[in-house]
Amino acid sequence: EQNGSSMCLPCKENEFIEYPNDFRKCLGCKMCREDQVELSACQPTRNTQCACKNGTFCSPDHPCEMCQKCRPRCPKGEVEVAPCTPQSDRRCSLPTDTSSSSSNNWTVAVAVVVPVVTAMVVLICLCKCCCRRSSGDGRDLSRKSCSVVVTRLRRRRLGTEDNIRNERYSQDQLLPRNSGTPSAAGSEVPQHAPLLQMLPFQVMVPRTNVIHRRNLVPVEGKDPINLLRRSFDIFAEVVPLTHWKRYGRALDLLENDIDLAEKNDKYSHESFFQMLNTWLNKQGMSASVNTLLETLHQISLGGIAEDISTKLVQQGFFQYEVS
Repeated sequence: EQNGSSMCLPCKENEFIEYPNDFRKCLGCKMCREDQVELSACQPTRNTQCACKNGTFCSPDHPCEMCQKCRPRCPKGEVEVAPCTPQSDRRCSLPTDTSSSSSNNWTVAVAVVVPVVTAMVVLICLCKCCCRRSSGDGRDLSRKSCSVVVTRLRRRRLGTEDNIRNERYSQDQLLPRNSGTPSAAGSEVPQHAPLLQMLPFQVMVPRTNVIHRRNLVPVEGKDPINLLRRSFDIFAEVVPLTHWKRYGRALDLLENDIDLAEKNDKYSHESFFQMLNTWLNKQGMSASVNTLLETLHQISLGGIAEDISTKLVQQGFFQYEVS
């Protein structure tokens, strides 16, 4: 500074200053991490611009210590709302289109209405033909023939309707019951009594709930707790987003624990991972992957539990216990 005035010098290489200042030297440019790519090089008036690599993200609302992997796809039953970007994970949501349900309703309606309408049209045409051909002494015979045709067509129409009702009943019998107990021998079921009378050749087969599932054990030579924590990513990929909270409650986690886990990112795997990590911290050495799998069976997600078991074995984390 000479006579009240300042002399400014340009920043050197790998240095920058973004705003007017009275610093004695420029600031050093930052280097992008290994999990980042360089968007623009450092300039005298701007620092280096970095971003996460493709397939990873880092939320701008949190300190970005390392980029996290985006979920590879949306869970079954959900659609993509927003793609994976360097600033946010792939976002998924339940489909809002009700065309599938309406199409199913239309299919049922068509299956019922079309046979009935077709039978009525054929019935009217045959009746007209029979009546036109009737003349003289053969009129009574023609009327009898028309009566026989009408009776047969009515029976055929009723048979078609019965088949549809019976098919629905058979499907209802295959669906799992969430409430109620099986009827005792000899007791009546008023709702399906007429259908049971129309199906004398069917018998009720008792259903057994005894299911033998093989337990998983950690592979030898590796830390069981570390393997269990590494398996959380597979659980997050396979368990549908809509069942995450219900799963957490089934694991006896508090609502506060689940809400704290969601603060990481409600729609990312990280929130599910933190929820299971909270469960692990509470269980300690008693935590087991078989507990996680059994809980999925308890909330009617047995198929998902079997898929996860297969993937855990394929990844080399666990192996089936030999009895």
